[in-house]
This record gives sequence, structure tokens and C-alpha cells, in this order.
Amino acid sequence: MTLSVPLALALAVPAHAGLYAAAGKADITPDLRRSPVWLAGFGAKGRRAEGVLDRLYARALVVSDGKRTVAFVGVDSLGLFREDVLDIRRRLGLDVFVAATHTHSAPDSLGLWGRWPGVSGVSPQYQERVKKAVIGLVKELSGRMQEARMLSARKDLDLKGLCRDSRDPVVLDPELDVLSFRGKNGAMLGTLVRWSCHAEVLGRENKKVSADYPGALCERVERRTGGECLFFPGLIGGLMTPDVHEEAGVRQEAAMRWLGSAVADAALSALDKAESWDEAEVSMSSAAVRVPVENSRYLIFLHSLRRGHTLYDAEGWTLSRWEGMKRSARALFRYPLPKRLRPWIETEVSLVRLGPVAVLGVPGEMFPETAPGLRERLGAHGIIAGLANDEIGYLVPAYDFKVTPNRFMHPRPPGTHYEETNSVGKETTGRLLQAYDRLLY
Repeated sequence: MTLSVPLALALAVPAHAGLYAAAGKADITPDLRRSPVWLAGFGAKGRRAEGVLDRLYARALVVSDGKRTVAFVGVDSLGLFREDVLDIRRRLGLDVFVAATHTHSAPDSLGLWGRWPGVSGVSPQYQERVKKAVIGLVKELSGRMQEARMLSARKDLDLKGLCRDSRDPVVLDPELDVLSFRGKNGAMLGTLVRWSCHAEVLGRENKKVSADYPGALCERVERRTGGECLFFPGLIGGLMTPDVHEEAGVRQEAAMRWLGSAVADAALSALDKAESWDEAEVSMSSAAVRVPVENSRYLIFLHSLRRGHTLYDAEGWTLSRWEGMKRSARALFRYPLPKRLRPWIETEVSLVRLGPVAVLGVPGEMFPETAPGLRERLGAHGIIAGLANDEIGYLVPAYDFKVTPNRFMHPRPPGTHYEETNSVGKETTGRLLQAYDRLLY
């Protein structure tokens, strides 16, 4: 007989106050022999993978106070859409907080990087394998949680030679956050590291599957502590990109491992001054947010958004596939699409509280300049995780949203402004911030 996760938790976790945790990982490396794998993250089409540089994993840290349980999941992926996350939650019957590491050397998971521009590179079989790996891992960990002590630390890094902002105005996020759990015997169970930088040390010329520097980071932490490690990206919009090519003076593969090791060592040193707790109340809350699809490119390729999101009209009615296709065609041939015909998608904002520790989920790539108010409200042990429970692209501040008003958004204004072409639209960031106000009230 197979027990449900909630029942298994009830049997595995004592009902008295305290903290309980377990951590582990599952291999999700694609098999290149079975079918072509298209790598995501650069340009308008995918790169066919020609080998595996290092393994991809789904990692999980399950935490409980004896009454409520939350599973943190970090996946070596460019991103997971909200429908993927909702499916995982439904099949587990558990609060799950999922963040993608945003590696640009993983299979296309969003439908934007196939063989040709506009053609999806997503393998439904591989996507299902990833979800099953997460579900199986969380179920297994839920049955072997043990009493734990929680440690939380924060450290600001000197980012020179590590990460830079490639877009004006230059606003960096030096914050490194570490959340760790030790068993009562002192052994490390699991560590969550959050840092803001794109996982793209391996550039567009790379054609090998890789977790990029987050994989090297987690491997180093696991080797040094004996416990598992998850990586969550932070505020990577702007664009926060690795600054190691010239500084390291070595090949990309070595530079990737060097960066991961450097951030891992900084995270472990931060734990030397960590605060700790033996008890903490665990909770998770989330709120759905609807935003209009304003990006003319996204309107043309609505089929990619539809794979991971339900489409709505301006009045909140669900759009049929046929109606979505009609609006997509109209956006291509009759630009601009009237505001009343713009489709909307639903994403979410989310918040996990572990006593004094607060983990806020951002469903995309937020700019660092947007976050000071959120940080202040989260408190001394607040963590802002990007790519959390959805991936809707760059969350560009309204004041800096500048694009050429045509269907292909070219030429771009001076100062790059690449991020607007991979953003749902100008209204999105403001609507999300309003939702955070309600969530943190």
C-alpha cells in the first residue's frame, strides 16, 4: 500500500513543537541517445546538445514544524512554468516552492528554443520525467525527516570578478543568503544558497548539457559539509551576468567551476556567524496575479505561453485555443493588437515563513533596483528568490521600459534594452509589487 504524502508526514513527524528536515537530490540529466535535446537560453533558436559536461539534478529540502510542511525544490533548468508547478503540487498534495537555477545549458523547458525560431524545443517526455523526479524525491524525503536546527546567514560580496550588471543604470545585488539545517547530532542535512547572477558562464557556443556554476557551487558545498545543497537565483534582472571570463583567464568550463567554488566558499564562511533556531513555525502563502501580455513578440508566439499558462481575456474569461490563435495571427498581421484584445496570463507571488526567516518567491527575473522596499518588509532574515514557481521573463521597472513600437521591437534603443523583448510587458512589475503589498500586509 502506498501512503499519501500528508499521511506519511503525519506518521513520520512528531506532533510536538520543533523543527524537522530532510534533503536529497534526483538526477534529471537528459539521455541524448534517445532523442535530440535542444539547449535553451541564447538567441532565437536552440542549440542541439552534443554531450554532457556535468549532471543535472532536482534537489529538495523538506521542512516541517510538526504541523505544517513545506518542500523547497531547486531544479537545474532554465525555468518551469506555473502549470508545471501546480501539477507537482496537485500530485503531491503538499506546499511546494520551486525555483529553477536558470542554467542556460539545460533542455528547453519553455518552448522558445527549438530547431527553428518560433518552434518549441520542449520534450513532453523529459518534462514529465523532471516532474516525476521532483514528486518521488519529495515523497521519499517526507518519510525520513529528523529533528533539526535551522541556521540563517547573510553576507555582502565584493562582486568584482564575480558578477556585473550589463545594463544601465548599473545596480548590483551583492547579497548572499544561506539557510542551513543540521541534525541533532550536528551533521549537516541540507543548505540553501541564494545569490543573484545569471547561470551563463558557459556561453552560446557551448553545446554540452551543464548545470553551469550553480552545479559547481552545490557540488562544493555538498563535498565540504556532507549534506545536500540547493541553489536559488536572486535578483538577476538588469542584467546580472558572470564577470569571470577575463578575471579567471581560463577556459569557460574552468571559469564556471571557479565561480561556483568561490561563491560556495563565501556561503560556507557566512555560516560561521549564522543565527540558529531549534523551533520555528512553518507556513506558506501565495496569491494569483493576472498580467496583460503586452510584448508584441509574445503575442505572436502565444502558443509557447499557453503551454504553461491559462490565457484569459480582459474580462477574465478563459480563451480557447482557437481564440488564442486568432489573436496571435492578428498581432502578426495587424499590428498593433488593440488593448481590448490583449490576452492575460495568471502567475503567482509566494511567501514561505520559517519563524524569523522569510522566503519570497518572484516569478521571473526581477531587477535589483525594484527590491529595496520588499527587503525592508521581509526583515533581517528575508530571502528573495527569483524564477520561483513560474518564469514570465524579465520584470522591468516601468520607468526603464523602453522599446521600439513595432511588432518585432527592433531596432532596440541605445543601452541594449534586450530585457524588454523577454518581458510580458510594462505593467507586469507594478502589478506584482501591488500583489506583494497584499501578501506582506
